[in-house]
Amino acid sequence: MTASRTSRRPGDRPRMRPRLAMAAAAVGVGAVLALAGCSAGQITQTATQVPPVVGVNLDAGDIALRNLVIAYNGPEGYPAGSDAPLVVRLFNNGHEPVTLVGVSTDKAEAVVLTGAPTVVSPTGSATQPPAPEPTASPTEEASPAPTDTAEPTATPTATPTPTPTTQRPTGEPVSVTIPPQSYVLLVPGESDSGHLVLVGLREAIIPGESVNVTFTFSDGTTVVAPVPLAPPVTAVPRATPVVDPGHNEGH
Repeated sequence: MTASRTSRRPGDRPRMRPRLAMAAAAVGVGAVLALAGCSAGQITQTATQVPPVVGVNLDAGDIALRNLVIAYNGPEGYPAGSDAPLVVRLFNNGHEPVTLVGVSTDKAEAVVLTGAPTVVSPTGSATQPPAPEPTASPTEEASPAPTDTAEPTATPTATPTPTPTTQRPTGEPVSVTIPPQSYVLLVPGESDSGHLVLVGLREAIIPGESVNVTFTFSDGTTVVAPVPLAPPVTAVPRATPVVDPGHNEGH
Protein backbone atom coordinates (compact mmCIF):
# COMPACT_ATOMS: atom_id res chain seq x y z
CA MET A 1 0.00 0.00 0.00
CA THR A 2 1.35 3.35 -0.96
CA ALA A 3 0.82 6.24 1.50
CA SER A 4 -0.26 9.50 -0.04
CA ARG A 5 1.50 12.70 1.02
CA THR A 6 0.29 16.19 0.41
CA SER A 7 2.95 18.22 -1.21
CA ARG A 8 3.60 21.77 0.12
CA ARG A 9 5.45 24.37 -1.70
CA PRO A 10 8.46 25.93 -0.02
CA GLY A 11 7.58 29.19 1.70
CA ASP A 12 3.87 28.37 2.16
CA ARG A 13 2.44 29.34 5.58
CA PRO A 14 -0.81 28.37 7.28
CA ARG A 15 -3.71 30.64 6.40
CA MET A 16 -4.33 32.49 9.67
CA ARG A 17 -5.15 35.94 8.28
CA PRO A 18 -8.92 35.62 8.71
CA ARG A 19 -8.48 34.76 12.37
CA LEU A 20 -6.15 37.68 12.95
CA ALA A 21 -8.61 40.07 11.27
CA MET A 22 -11.47 38.87 13.46
CA ALA A 23 -9.38 39.32 16.60
CA ALA A 24 -8.40 42.87 15.62
CA ALA A 25 -12.02 43.76 14.97
CA ALA A 26 -13.02 42.46 18.39
CA VAL A 27 -10.35 44.59 20.07
CA GLY A 28 -11.56 47.69 18.18
CA VAL A 29 -15.18 47.16 19.23
CA GLY A 30 -14.11 46.72 22.84
CA ALA A 31 -12.17 49.97 22.80
CA VAL A 32 -15.15 51.89 21.40
CA LEU A 33 -17.45 50.48 24.09
CA ALA A 34 -14.93 51.37 26.80
CA LEU A 35 -14.70 54.97 25.60
CA ALA A 36 -18.48 55.24 25.41
CA GLY A 37 -18.78 53.95 28.96
CA CYS A 38 -16.23 56.46 30.25
CA SER A 39 -17.98 59.44 28.64
CA ALA A 40 -21.47 58.50 29.81
CA GLY A 41 -22.77 60.93 32.41
CA GLN A 42 -19.99 63.48 31.92
CA ILE A 43 -20.81 67.22 31.61
CA THR A 44 -19.11 68.85 28.66
CA GLN A 45 -17.23 72.12 29.11
CA THR A 46 -19.45 73.96 26.63
CA ALA A 47 -22.55 73.09 28.68
CA THR A 48 -21.56 75.60 31.39
CA GLN A 49 -20.09 78.36 29.23
CA VAL A 50 -21.85 81.74 29.05
CA PRO A 51 -21.60 83.78 25.81
CA PRO A 52 -19.58 86.98 26.25
CA VAL A 53 -22.20 89.14 24.48
CA VAL A 54 -25.71 88.51 25.74
CA GLY A 55 -27.62 91.55 24.49
CA VAL A 56 -28.87 93.03 21.23
CA ASN A 57 -26.61 95.29 19.14
CA LEU A 58 -28.13 97.74 16.63
CA ASP A 59 -26.76 100.58 14.48
CA ALA A 60 -28.73 103.54 13.12
CA GLY A 61 -26.53 106.07 11.35
CA ASP A 62 -24.09 107.57 13.84
CA ILE A 63 -25.99 106.06 16.76
CA ALA A 64 -25.09 102.61 18.11
CA LEU A 65 -27.05 100.67 20.73
CA ARG A 66 -25.07 97.94 22.46
CA ASN A 67 -25.84 94.99 24.76
CA LEU A 68 -29.52 95.79 25.26
CA VAL A 69 -31.08 93.43 27.81
CA ILE A 70 -33.63 93.31 30.59
CA ALA A 71 -31.77 92.81 33.86
CA TYR A 72 -31.88 89.19 35.04
CA ASN A 73 -33.78 88.70 38.29
CA GLY A 74 -34.17 84.91 38.51
CA PRO A 75 -35.27 81.84 36.56
CA GLU A 76 -38.96 82.79 36.84
CA GLY A 77 -38.56 86.22 35.21
CA TYR A 78 -40.88 89.16 35.90
CA PRO A 79 -44.60 88.70 36.66
CA ALA A 80 -47.28 90.89 35.15
CA GLY A 81 -47.68 94.19 36.99
CA SER A 82 -44.06 94.35 38.14
CA ASP A 83 -41.26 96.68 37.01
CA ALA A 84 -38.20 95.61 35.00
CA PRO A 85 -34.94 97.61 34.66
CA LEU A 86 -33.24 97.87 31.28
CA VAL A 87 -29.51 97.70 30.54
CA VAL A 88 -28.67 100.13 27.68
CA ARG A 89 -25.44 101.55 26.25
CA LEU A 90 -25.72 104.38 23.72
CA PHE A 91 -22.84 105.45 21.45
CA ASN A 92 -22.64 108.63 19.36
CA ASN A 93 -20.10 108.21 16.56
CA GLY A 94 -21.01 111.54 14.93
CA HIS A 95 -19.71 115.07 15.36
CA GLU A 96 -22.88 116.60 16.82
CA PRO A 97 -24.62 115.84 20.13
CA VAL A 98 -27.71 113.63 19.96
CA THR A 99 -30.41 113.37 22.64
CA LEU A 100 -32.54 110.34 23.47
CA VAL A 101 -35.95 112.00 23.79
CA GLY A 102 -38.29 109.05 24.21
CA VAL A 103 -38.51 105.33 25.03
CA SER A 104 -41.72 103.29 24.79
CA THR A 105 -43.05 99.75 24.59
CA ASP A 106 -46.45 98.11 24.33
CA LYS A 107 -45.56 95.60 27.07
CA ALA A 108 -45.49 98.20 29.87
CA GLU A 109 -47.49 101.21 31.03
CA ALA A 110 -44.48 103.53 30.78
CA VAL A 111 -40.70 103.73 30.51
CA VAL A 112 -39.03 106.16 32.94
CA LEU A 113 -35.49 107.30 33.63
CA THR A 114 -34.27 107.00 37.21
CA GLY A 115 -31.05 108.55 38.47
CA ALA A 116 -28.39 110.37 36.48
CA PRO A 117 -26.90 108.57 33.45
CA THR A 118 -23.13 108.14 33.21
CA VAL A 119 -21.54 109.94 30.24
CA VAL A 120 -18.11 108.74 29.10
CA SER A 121 -16.10 111.26 27.05
CA PRO A 122 -13.45 110.46 24.40
CA THR A 123 -10.75 110.91 27.05
CA GLY A 124 -12.25 108.05 29.04
CA SER A 125 -13.50 110.18 31.95
CA ALA A 126 -16.97 109.41 33.27
CA THR A 127 -19.24 112.21 34.42
CA GLN A 128 -22.84 112.54 35.54
CA PRO A 129 -25.07 115.51 34.70
CA PRO A 130 -25.79 117.67 37.77
CA ALA A 131 -29.09 117.05 39.44
CA PRO A 132 -31.66 119.85 39.05
CA GLU A 133 -31.69 122.29 41.95
CA PRO A 134 -34.86 122.35 44.03
CA THR A 135 -37.15 125.30 43.42
CA ALA A 136 -36.96 127.85 46.25
CA SER A 137 -40.19 128.24 48.17
CA PRO A 138 -41.60 131.78 48.70
CA THR A 139 -40.72 133.47 51.98
CA GLU A 140 -43.49 133.10 54.50
CA GLU A 141 -44.87 136.31 55.96
CA ALA A 142 -44.75 136.65 59.72
CA SER A 143 -48.15 136.17 61.32
CA PRO A 144 -49.34 138.85 63.74
CA ALA A 145 -48.82 138.17 67.41
CA PRO A 146 -51.96 136.98 69.20
CA THR A 147 -53.80 139.55 71.40
CA ASP A 148 -55.29 139.04 74.82
CA THR A 149 -58.82 139.32 73.46
CA ALA A 150 -58.39 136.44 71.03
CA GLU A 151 -60.59 133.48 71.84
CA PRO A 152 -58.90 130.10 72.26
CA THR A 153 -59.02 127.98 69.17
CA ALA A 154 -60.86 124.68 69.15
CA THR A 155 -58.89 121.47 69.40
CA PRO A 156 -58.35 120.13 65.85
CA THR A 157 -60.03 116.85 65.01
CA ALA A 158 -57.58 114.01 64.46
CA THR A 159 -57.58 112.72 60.90
CA PRO A 160 -56.86 109.07 60.11
CA THR A 161 -53.38 108.31 58.76
CA PRO A 162 -53.58 107.07 55.15
CA THR A 163 -52.50 103.50 54.57
CA PRO A 164 -49.13 103.38 52.80
CA THR A 165 -49.18 101.93 49.32
CA THR A 166 -46.49 100.27 47.22
CA GLN A 167 -44.57 102.97 45.38
CA ARG A 168 -43.41 102.51 41.83
CA PRO A 169 -40.10 103.88 40.59
CA THR A 170 -40.41 107.61 40.11
CA GLY A 171 -38.54 109.09 37.21
CA GLU A 172 -38.33 111.95 34.80
CA PRO A 173 -39.32 112.07 31.13
CA VAL A 174 -36.55 110.45 29.13
CA SER A 175 -33.99 113.02 27.97
CA VAL A 176 -30.39 111.80 27.71
CA THR A 177 -27.85 113.78 25.68
CA ILE A 178 -24.94 111.87 24.13
CA PRO A 179 -21.98 114.13 23.29
CA PRO A 180 -20.18 113.53 19.98
CA GLN A 181 -17.63 110.73 19.98
CA SER A 182 -18.88 109.64 23.42
CA TYR A 183 -21.24 107.12 24.96
CA VAL A 184 -23.75 106.92 27.79
CA LEU A 185 -24.18 104.06 30.24
CA LEU A 186 -27.73 103.34 31.39
CA VAL A 187 -26.89 100.37 33.57
CA PRO A 188 -28.64 99.55 36.86
CA GLY A 189 -26.32 98.89 39.74
CA GLU A 190 -25.67 101.37 42.49
CA SER A 191 -28.52 103.40 43.90
CA ASP A 192 -27.46 106.58 42.11
CA SER A 193 -26.75 105.06 38.69
CA GLY A 194 -29.18 106.23 36.02
CA HIS A 195 -31.09 103.64 34.01
CA LEU A 196 -34.39 102.99 32.27
CA VAL A 197 -37.23 101.05 33.90
CA LEU A 198 -40.24 99.34 32.31
CA VAL A 199 -42.99 100.35 34.74
CA GLY A 200 -46.13 98.24 35.10
CA LEU A 201 -45.59 95.23 32.85
CA ARG A 202 -48.79 94.30 31.04
CA GLU A 203 -47.72 90.65 30.84
CA ALA A 204 -45.09 88.41 32.33
CA ILE A 205 -41.55 88.22 30.92
CA ILE A 206 -39.88 84.83 31.26
CA PRO A 207 -36.43 83.60 30.15
CA GLY A 208 -36.25 83.19 26.38
CA GLU A 209 -38.69 86.03 25.66
CA SER A 210 -38.02 89.59 24.50
CA VAL A 211 -39.80 92.95 24.55
CA ASN A 212 -39.91 95.36 21.60
CA VAL A 213 -38.65 98.72 22.87
CA THR A 214 -38.71 101.87 20.69
CA PHE A 215 -35.93 104.45 21.11
CA THR A 216 -36.51 107.94 19.66
CA PHE A 217 -33.68 110.46 19.18
CA SER A 218 -33.61 114.21 18.60
CA ASP A 219 -32.26 113.85 15.05
CA GLY A 220 -35.39 111.95 13.99
CA THR A 221 -33.86 108.48 14.30
CA THR A 222 -36.17 105.77 15.61
CA VAL A 223 -34.90 102.32 16.55
CA VAL A 224 -37.10 99.35 17.49
CA ALA A 225 -35.08 96.78 19.41
CA PRO A 226 -36.23 93.32 20.58
CA VAL A 227 -34.72 93.43 24.07
CA PRO A 228 -34.40 89.95 25.64
CA LEU A 229 -34.31 88.94 29.27
CA ALA A 230 -30.64 88.54 30.17
CA PRO A 231 -29.38 85.01 30.91
CA PRO A 232 -27.98 84.18 34.36
CA VAL A 233 -24.35 85.08 35.03
CA THR A 234 -23.71 81.63 36.53
CA ALA A 235 -25.19 78.25 35.62
CA VAL A 236 -28.66 77.70 37.10
CA PRO A 237 -28.68 74.54 39.30
CA ARG A 238 -30.78 71.73 37.92
CA ALA A 239 -33.73 70.42 39.88
CA THR A 240 -33.26 67.11 41.71
CA PRO A 241 -35.22 64.35 39.90
CA VAL A 242 -38.04 62.79 41.90
CA VAL A 243 -37.74 59.00 42.07
CA ASP A 244 -40.74 56.83 42.94
CA PRO A 245 -39.75 54.62 45.92
CA GLY A 246 -41.63 51.66 44.48
CA HIS A 247 -40.16 52.01 41.01
CA ASN A 248 -37.49 49.31 41.54
CA GLU A 249 -39.64 46.84 43.44
CA GLY A 250 -39.77 43.42 41.89
CA HIS A 251 -36.52 43.90 39.88
